[in-house]
Amino acid sequence: MSIEVIHPGMFSTIQDAGRHGLQHKGLSPAGAMDYKSFMLGNLMLENDNPVSIEMTMQGGVFKFNSDVAFIITGADMNADINGDAISNQIVYNAKAGEVLTLRQVNNGYRTYLTVKNGFDIETIKGSYATHTKIGIGGLNGRTLQADNIIPLKDPKTMPTKRINTFEIDKMDHIRFIPGKQYHRFKDVHVIPNYAYEISNTSDRMGIRLTGERIDVKHGHDIISEPIPLGSIQVSTDGQPIILMNDRQTVGGYVKLGTVYFADLPKLAQKAPGSEIHLVEGTLEEAIAEKEEMINRLNEVSNRAYDIRHTSRRIEQLLKRTV
Repeated sequence: MSIEVIHPGMFSTIQDAGRHGLQHKGLSPAGAMDYKSFMLGNLMLENDNPVSIEMTMQGGVFKFNSDVAFIITGADMNADINGDAISNQIVYNAKAGEVLTLRQVNNGYRTYLTVKNGFDIETIKGSYATHTKIGIGGLNGRTLQADNIIPLKDPKTMPTKRINTFEIDKMDHIRFIPGKQYHRFKDVHVIPNYAYEISNTSDRMGIRLTGERIDVKHGHDIISEPIPLGSIQVSTDGQPIILMNDRQTVGGYVKLGTVYFADLPKLAQKAPGSEIHLVEGTLEEAIAEKEEMINRLNEVSNRAYDIRHTSRRIEQLLKRTV
């Protein structure tokens, strides 16, 4: 009862919702970069302990060694199973011996492969999340490698269903809540008009931006302080860095503020070279947007629908309905 990694893709790791409650000890949470796509897949499969394989830019090739339901969410990686094209956001049932292939991303940047009931692997501090910067979680704290065997936890099949109401947000406006050092930036009223390009040096630790230099009054250094997820830090080169899941837990550079939680999935799906605009928002709007996103996710099981009897043509294409 396992999945065999035939080809790992470019940067594939096992992730869950993160390893929380340890930042005061210097351990950042890790976890899925696109929380919305990650949770969508696990909710569709009704998993009690959400966990997925996160793939970046280039997908992997996986062999199923037992019958199990699975779903792909997030970016489109032109997936097929045994040569039959499949779509995102549909629950399929794989048969033992079948091979799932994902390719170069063509819409978005990160993709999630989720299986019914998840993986039978060790947790570290209560989490499956891989943190490659410090080498813990997932499979030996690193990216997946060819020939890895990932044990499945109680694999099961289930009725095939789909959901069409979740799409990758392609808007380029990334909203943030101004922080306590916002007043130190010169001409702060023009910052929201700055356009930035995502650097190819970006990673799970931080999204590096290149563009108009942001100057500050009285220097870039501050007394080191905790760094929340989505903090927009500006170092001495005047370029913003949006700190993400594998970030350091404290830092000593001034910060513009913190990106809305609801905009982080949108940011996580932006490939290097993409243009974004930083837009000043409010705490009240950020809270309301987060609540709306969580509420939409909680309604997934009610909005997904069984496609077993939609048409004979679809049924023949899927070949895995129960």
